[in-house]
Amino acid sequence: MTKPTSVLVVRLSAIGDVIHALPVLDALRDQLPGARIGWLVEELSAPLLENHPALDRVYTIPRRRWRGKFRAMYRSEIRPFFRAVREEGWDASLDLQGITKGGLAAWACGARTRVGFAGPNSREVDFLFNNRRVRPEASDVHVTQQNLRLLEGLGLEVPRVPPRGRIGIRDAEREAIGASLNGAGWKGEPLLAVNPGAGFASKRWAPARFAELARLIAARSGLRPIVLWGPKEEPMRDEIVSLLARERAFAAPPTSVREMASLISLCKFFIGSDTGPSHLAGLFRVPVLTLFGGTDAQRNHPWTGGAADQLAIQRDDLACVPCWERTCPLKGDAHMACLAGLSPRDVYTRAEPWLATVLP
Repeated sequence: MTKPTSVLVVRLSAIGDVIHALPVLDALRDQLPGARIGWLVEELSAPLLENHPALDRVYTIPRRRWRGKFRAMYRSEIRPFFRAVREEGWDASLDLQGITKGGLAAWACGARTRVGFAGPNSREVDFLFNNRRVRPEASDVHVTQQNLRLLEGLGLEVPRVPPRGRIGIRDAEREAIGASLNGAGWKGEPLLAVNPGAGFASKRWAPARFAELARLIAARSGLRPIVLWGPKEEPMRDEIVSLLARERAFAAPPTSVREMASLISLCKFFIGSDTGPSHLAGLFRVPVLTLFGGTDAQRNHPWTGGAADQLAIQRDDLACVPCWERTCPLKGDAHMACLAGLSPRDVYTRAEPWLATVLP
């Protein structure tokens, strides 16, 4: 099989999913050192790809502007956008999205060889748009391993030692966020990041429980808590800062995606759920403890390239886990039992042997 001279990666969203796809870039660049490599992505996650050393081209889809306006914007913007991508010429595409919008986008970009998933990883009618399909092996438990398996569709090898992945954060960006933290009251103390938010309800642990777990870890390590937050998460942020007043917790300043990444890279420990910032911590070798509810911890935990600097906690005694629902459909005592049944003390006890190996 002739190796391609240009490859377009298609992974449009979300932040955590794009992070789990980043190891594919390093594997591509390692095996195709002279190839042209691009990425098709939506605007929310596009900043993660800025300045990436393995990328030659990033195409950003303005999803917010196009959403719900396909007919109105097809001639003026959508068709010209994909025509411009096709005109740059791509030998092959890797559809890591695994649903219709990813396969359709890969097809619209005009690659002659379009590699996608076979089997359960190909959902909706994604399979119609790819002409070379790869089924992950049973040993490919984590989504990053499944993504790397698609390399076989290009005649490449799946790395025996999987890459961790990376993003191109500059020193100047770290210095800028450090100065911003100084303005928020940081005196250079080693930081314990607490991130209570998540994209949907079935991933969210109660803010008071995050605060109590952070208190236990801070007492053991001496780390100072910093509470990370995003849009509409101010109430959770303020509750945790208030509950951790004795630990001198403080709120992070408002951040962009890249500023958030730079901030996390400065931390010594991270607590969160199955959400983008937790996966960023895995990229930066920041020990990360994640609480899982409706998603699958084995498949979705922060990817650290096989290193022992992450621990995912999830109940394994409930038939409904994982459910993959955005909101819990159960009622009464069963409602959100996956997370409600995890107390801070239980989590700390389960994590204690691991904490002894990673805390400063």
